[in-house]
This record gives sequence, structure tokens and C-alpha cells, in this order.
Amino acid sequence: MFSPNKSEFRSDGPIEEQRRHPRKAVFKSALIYPVLSRACLSVTNVSPHGISGRAALTLGLREQVHVGFDDTNFITAEVRWTNGQQVGLMVEDPLLWVTGNDSLLERLSDSHHPRESRVVVNISATLVTSAPVMVGTIRNMSEEGMMIESSGLREGTRLLVKSRGRSTRMGRVQWATDHMAGVFFEGGV
Repeated sequence: MFSPNKSEFRSDGPIEEQRRHPRKAVFKSALIYPVLSRACLSVTNVSPHGISGRAALTLGLREQVHVGFDDTNFITAEVRWTNGQQVGLMVEDPLLWVTGNDSLLERLSDSHHPRESRVVVNISATLVTSAPVMVGTIRNMSEEGMMIESSGLREGTRLLVKSRGRSTRMGRVQWATDHMAGVFFEGGV
């Protein structure tokens, strides 16, 4: 009969000390978006609240999508119009790097809402569609990842994680139990 060598399982100290990066205990709510598909988005113009371009996916009106300009950080947007492969997206948070004519807009009456000025661009971006949003609680964080309390996550799942005070990040579930999951972020947290 097999008898395990107990010395192989001996630990020289607490598990935390053997990890590559220290963990910080947190209790923070998070929105989790399991990724369904990724495709290229050729952005042709932007405004402080919108993105227009050609999508390699067929999108529906009011569909929630995520756009990344660096494959690490993503912004959430809603499909406002489509015309074949051309799409118009309204972003959830203003694109601060796009400047408009704010002084003119401040002088206009509340009843007059002109179209925002657009900047013509030629930028490649990543467009991500996701399953319905899930709610979770971040329990700890390290330089490369986090442990999230949430049901239904499976090992290997690509997902976007959004929490207050942090950008929406793309990660992969490294391990999962019934109610916990470890998420790894390639570019770090």
C-alpha cells in the first residue's frame, strides 16, 4: 500500500510567505463580465462621449460592449446605432483625452444640446462582447491578480473585472471553487 512521504508536504512557513507577491486583504464590490467574443474595431472618429468605427462583429442596438485601446484596460459602451459594419458607441465614462469646445457648450441653453465635436482618427482597438454582468466581491489583491467571491466562474474563463477606483481589466480565471475564483491579469492589477 502506498504511504506518502510526509516530508514532501512539509512547509517551511505560512503559505503567504511562499507566494511570488504579497496579498492585500480587501472587501470591494466588483462587476464581472465573462467574455463571449473579441474582435477588431477600426475607430474612425471619437468624441468625449462616443466612438464610431467599423466592427468585425455584428452588434445589436443597446448591446453593452467593451473597448480596449491597449488590450489591458477597457471602457464600457453601449451600441447606439449600426449601419452594416459601421457602429456608433456611447461610452459610460467620458474619454478625457478627447477635448471638445467646452466653453461654447457652457453658454448654450439647457434645451439646446448640439452634437459633440468629433475628432477624426485611425485607431485599432479591441472590441469585446460579454455574457450578462455578474456581481462579486474582491477579497484580496496582489500585483498580478485577485481573489473574487462569486458563483459560477470556471477555470480558464476570460473576463473583464470592473471595480470602483480601478479601470476595467481583462483577466483569466486561474482556479475556481464553488464561490471563489483566482483571477490573473497579464499586465498586473
